[in-house]
Amino acid sequence: MKQKAAATLLVLSLSAGLVSTVQADSASGSTATSTASNTSGVSSAVTSKTASTTGQALPALTLKQAVEWAQTNNYNTRSTERDVERRRIEFKNAEKDLGDAYVDLIDGEYVGDEASWRNYNSSTLSYLASKKQALYAKDQLYFNAMKTYQSVFVAENQVKNNLEALEIARAEEKIALAKFARGKLSEYAKNESVQARSQAQQTVEQSKTALQKARDALNFLMGQPNGSVYELVDRPIYKEPEKLDIEVHIQQLMDMNPNLWKLEDNIKTSELNVRYFDFNSGAGAYDLAKLDVDTAKEELDKGQKDFAESLRNLYATFKDNQKKYVQLEESLITAKEGLELSRKKWARGLIIELELKNSQLKVEQIERQMEELAIELNQNEYTLNKPWST
Repeated sequence: MKQKAAATLLVLSLSAGLVSTVQADSASGSTATSTASNTSGVSSAVTSKTASTTGQALPALTLKQAVEWAQTNNYNTRSTERDVERRRIEFKNAEKDLGDAYVDLIDGEYVGDEASWRNYNSSTLSYLASKKQALYAKDQLYFNAMKTYQSVFVAENQVKNNLEALEIARAEEKIALAKFARGKLSEYAKNESVQARSQAQQTVEQSKTALQKARDALNFLMGQPNGSVYELVDRPIYKEPEKLDIEVHIQQLMDMNPNLWKLEDNIKTSELNVRYFDFNSGAGAYDLAKLDVDTAKEELDKGQKDFAESLRNLYATFKDNQKKYVQLEESLITAKEGLELSRKKWARGLIIELELKNSQLKVEQIERQMEELAIELNQNEYTLNKPWST
């Protein structure tokens, strides 16, 4: 019992801070995931299905389901989970070996089998690091799944934009051909209109191919067959975020950042190398081991400064995108007013249908721009809360 107590006291003095860091990270990771889910602005309550070209309803796919499939299919997350278990077993074995080793208390310090202590302390750091890496891998996977899922919306919008542009091009071609037949348009101008329609048609086909690639990228991530098509129901909706003190936010994320935690771990590992240095290696090697501690501390200091600056830049981008969204809202109001005026003019025969279609197209394109900016803001917000996920 005394041997066990001695082992426990030493490891607590060595790694209490590490344990609390991992526990805090685990709790904050769960909270941040919940926060990201709540603040993403997606509506998971949507269950409507769109009829496919075959007349059958497409299966609905939520972001949550996509992430779950991606986690099941992802080698990296499975590998990190196995590594956690492996490090846990190594830690338990080292703990057992330490309990069996002879230890004694001299002048207030524990002495005894240094090889067992070194192995125990090293396995403690490795185990805690593996737990941190597992959380890191899950955050990365979630962001990748969210980004891939939302890229389908962007690709769908591009197809819609190009189809509408093709409709306009066809209308303009029809007018040009009619004018040419009446001798009111040159052959060159007529050919330009035909070429514009042909180009618009090619662009539609290209965007459809891009859409299928976006869908298949999601299928690949989820482990589903290529060609699978789903009705993605969690479309991001912009919500004005709560006010944020970026400097306070930076300090809060310092302790949660797995990259900084690795640098802190390097300091502790270097300190262990000094503490349990084998002096048979020579005095010069001991000086190098002490220099490694100083180098590790400098790398942590630099990493903290770089991290803080990257967060400030990310927050500035986030704020700029918010301003762009407000500007698009104003543009949409103006475009809708223009569309209403065009409808009245068309009803009175003052404009041709093509002008009305252009006004309608302008409104729809702004709405899609707003949706795509809402997607970007959604991703900005996630990376602002978990910057290590990108």
